[in-house]
Amino acid sequence: MAIKLRTDLEIQAINYKGNRALLISDRLGLIKNPVVLQGEAVDILALINGEKRAEDIQLEFLRQRGYSLEGASLVSQVLEKFSKLMILDTPEFRQEKERLAQEFSKMTERPAALSGQAYPAEEDNLRLFIKEILESSSQGEAEKEKNKNREKTRPELPAAGLQALIAPHIDLQAGRRVYGAAYRWLQELSFDRVIVLGIGHSLENGLLALTEKDFITPFGRVKTDKEAVKKLKEAAGTLAAPDDLAHRTEHSIEFQLLFLQYCLGKNLEVIPILCGSFHQWLKEVTRASEIPGLNLFIRTLKELTAEPQKRTLIVAGVDLSHVGLKFGHRQKASELKEVIINFDQQIIEALLHLDAVSFWKRHQEVEDWFNVCGFPALAILLEIIEAKRAYFLDYDLVEEPASGSAVSLVALAFFNMVREAKGLKTLS
Repeated sequence: MAIKLRTDLEIQAINYKGNRALLISDRLGLIKNPVVLQGEAVDILALINGEKRAEDIQLEFLRQRGYSLEGASLVSQVLEKFSKLMILDTPEFRQEKERLAQEFSKMTERPAALSGQAYPAEEDNLRLFIKEILESSSQGEAEKEKNKNREKTRPELPAAGLQALIAPHIDLQAGRRVYGAAYRWLQELSFDRVIVLGIGHSLENGLLALTEKDFITPFGRVKTDKEAVKKLKEAAGTLAAPDDLAHRTEHSIEFQLLFLQYCLGKNLEVIPILCGSFHQWLKEVTRASEIPGLNLFIRTLKELTAEPQKRTLIVAGVDLSHVGLKFGHRQKASELKEVIINFDQQIIEALLHLDAVSFWKRHQEVEDWFNVCGFPALAILLEIIEAKRAYFLDYDLVEEPASGSAVSLVALAFFNMVREAKGLKTLS
């Protein structure tokens, strides 16, 4: 039987005590603490491609290292350790994952997964934390470089007509300035319901993960529009995941809810949608609506945005490029900064122009080399909005020197009314 790695692990290249190592963590929580792999364990992990059996991996390792009984024994021991750590896709892992899915499916609410870790667990402290983020306004170096000719004055958006926002889902501290740029405008507005498009980082079976659970944060309960979710599940058909386990610890929606509750109050309904990978369709179609079976879901979602009885906002919680050693590239992100910014500028222009075909084409041309994890959510967003004006709010390239990597972020706003905004350049 072929040895397979789990597809939902986060594997980072790190420097551990001066040596090359890998840090493996698990969003499902089956790996209780992150695992550091070094030396031969890293080399053996690299040989696991989902096609080799244990004896094939053993033979290949021995060819690389020289034949010895010790080498053969080492491979067996490491693979057994990988299995016990839940690093491999084994029947035992599948059984544990199914147990988690069944337990989570019985719950009527989704508890805050990152409260007390990524943000304060106490309501008063969280309120101060979010307030400080909303007041963040200084430009980063990447933003200054990309927008040297933009006006220096603080922009003012129109007071009405906001249809959609694009905001980050990176760590709240790392992306605080861009989060602030995206959400500070909501404090004077009012909505009944928010469609939140997030990324299902642990979503395997399906292109979409939907849940009817209410979400709990330190600010209180966020009610889910259960009737809307049922409509979307029916429209998604077999493209929807068979369970809502992907929502259990996912941060891309959780982080958005904190800002939405702070800015819009507690009497808010949400439609939480996690998007899985569209990579298998990247070369086959020219836009999201051409993916077989997805068009009915998109039409249903678009109809929900237009319901006259509910003022509905759309929020895409996404990050852009993921570049550098940590993400499988041969060069450090610091060496590729200009390349990253140029690519991001092209997809940002496609977003501002609501050009779904150009947006998709740019990813096709580079074969998704930039690892834009927000790609599926943004592709769906472009199918469901009909904004008359789009505004660029902020951009940043968050570098992680220790891993030689970087993640880019953007904040954009889309309006269904044509009104000028002071201090903002639009591309529409």
